[in-house]
Amino acid sequence: MKQILISLTLVFVSSVATAQDVCPEFANMVNVIVKDGTAGKELAMEKAFAKQKKKGIYRGWDQSIRLEGSSAKYAVKPTHSFAFRPFHASIHPRQQIKLYPFNPSKGDRELSVGGTTNWGGSKDRKSQDSSIDLKFQKIKDGCYKVTPAVKLPKGEYAFSLAGADTSSTGDVQGTNAGWGASVEGQVWFGFAIK
Repeated sequence: MKQILISLTLVFVSSVATAQDVCPEFANMVNVIVKDGTAGKELAMEKAFAKQKKKGIYRGWDQSIRLEGSSAKYAVKPTHSFAFRPFHASIHPRQQIKLYPFNPSKGDRELSVGGTTNWGGSKDRKSQDSSIDLKFQKIKDGCYKVTPAVKLPKGEYAFSLAGADTSSTGDVQGTNAGWGASVEGQVWFGFAIK
């Protein structure tokens, strides 16, 4: 009987240790799940900035979010999943994390988020939500497995995470009636699929 209890304890401890290895150590972080789902590797935090550029004489302004560098530090396989530890356990993770595709642009990675005309109107065609749908599965309290709903093609991607303030979100598209987006309060984690 004693051996059975010891064996059960070892199985329980090893399963908890595996879940902890996959999940990020700190809140508002993202790990890529590696080693057949038994470990997590922390994605690098990216430096993001909002950019506005004039487009021709009459076309107005285009707004974008840019991440420094032409490629993310980490490349993952299209089959990889991610582990996310949200700040707020009482708010659905879908409201705290978004995944966006980025395009290379002049040594950076760029996501178009909106624009304004010369007369202050919105360029609605660029203000659509281009985030990639995500599926969530609870790993343990305060940690979720995040999987893109579609197979991601080769390219550059980044997770946008809401900040600690409950008024911030991971959304960047179409804010302020086309006046662009702010990265204030957001945290970005990039990766590439090669």
